[in-house]
Amino acid sequence: MLATVVPLTFILLAAELPDANTGASANIAAAAGATDGTTAASVVAGLRQRPSALPPKRGIHELVDPAGWPAEPTAVDGLIDAVRFDAAVVRMCGEVARAEGLPELARVVREVSAQTKTDPFMLAALAYRTSRCRPGLVSSTGIGLLQIKKSMFAAGAKLPFPRADLERERLLDPAHNLRVGAALLTMWEAEHVAIDRAIGSTPHRTAVAHFFWGDKVWGATPEDRTLTARRRLLETYGNAPVAFKPSSLELAITSPLEGSPRLGTSGLGVDRDGGERSHRGVDIDATVGEPVRAVADGVVQFAGVDMKGDHPALGLFPRQVRRWHRKANMMGPGGFFVRVVHDGGVRSGYFHLNSFRVEAGQTVRAGEIIGTVGRSGIKVSGSHLHFEVHKDGELKDPARFLSAYVLPPDGTLTFTIAKAEKRQRLRAAARARRHAQAAAANRLS
Repeated sequence: MLATVVPLTFILLAAELPDANTGASANIAAAAGATDGTTAASVVAGLRQRPSALPPKRGIHELVDPAGWPAEPTAVDGLIDAVRFDAAVVRMCGEVARAEGLPELARVVREVSAQTKTDPFMLAALAYRTSRCRPGLVSSTGIGLLQIKKSMFAAGAKLPFPRADLERERLLDPAHNLRVGAALLTMWEAEHVAIDRAIGSTPHRTAVAHFFWGDKVWGATPEDRTLTARRRLLETYGNAPVAFKPSSLELAITSPLEGSPRLGTSGLGVDRDGGERSHRGVDIDATVGEPVRAVADGVVQFAGVDMKGDHPALGLFPRQVRRWHRKANMMGPGGFFVRVVHDGGVRSGYFHLNSFRVEAGQTVRAGEIIGTVGRSGIKVSGSHLHFEVHKDGELKDPARFLSAYVLPPDGTLTFTIAKAEKRQRLRAAARARRHAQAAAANRLS
């Protein structure tokens, strides 16, 4: 799974827009001396990664057609309730940052959004995705709360703010950083349709995709994850009761993750380890630290850690998890996990957790937090929740069970690639069998 990325240069070829003087972005010219309508060979247009002469690869954990996502919730009408908004921001940012300073951060987000007439939930979601809510973060990708820096912009570009606003010390002021980010969001909102039409981009849904890539969008993953964070904030702010929907297993369930719909990135039966084993559930894209919830009322059957080889899974108490983080080499592919038994012979499983807070034998309610998302047991991919379902002891397809909350993985690039790779392996294996049979026949003759 790809990590969220943030841009290196905002670049747009002014000549390609219908009117190069109608907006700030139209004058963000090609950097590194390009004068013939192309960017210099050492810079990838719109990309905030290591400069390369090769085009970037599109993130595979995203929908081939982003139209498969339903419409995003609209902005909150009227005045924002300060107490509820601040509590929502503190709660979500508390998953990835120290609690100290988060109430002040929430207040600043709320006040800057009011000043700039920007959606406060979008600003907070961007802070969560870019800097993990750390105003003092200085990294290779940027400075401050929204990870912005001067080198994102070509020299001489017309910006929606004075270039002096991009000085390091100013960007370390969270309020100033947010104002700069709000100006960029407003710019992209006004111009992204014309920009996409003029220079082409990977299919995406909203202007926020340009915040991560610049003028040419190369992938929808950062946008998807930002919009998910925004949905989570809106849910917490609204304090809605646990929602239940019917499932194919005759059991009303709720989502194991907040901010649905979520993206399923790998489904049941997909090859693992080069075809040596099959995937036993559905992977759902998620961020380390997110709460994982029981999908229905039930009793915890197991809470512990998957072990390598033929060793049985080892039951643990929640307080023992921390020391086991240092024993990753002993874990099997499931990592820390929890299983819950529900009515009707249904059992749900939650794998790759970073932590869990329940014990075997404990009764849990639907929507109750049982753990947090992690990467335990994972070899290569990024953080996600692996979710399994059994009915009367038989493994079922959880993508169908969760269809009300999770977009099926067969709509992703991941699925397309995995299907092609499996087809190729099967053809190679068939060729090898035919060759072996022919060789055996020759020896007999």
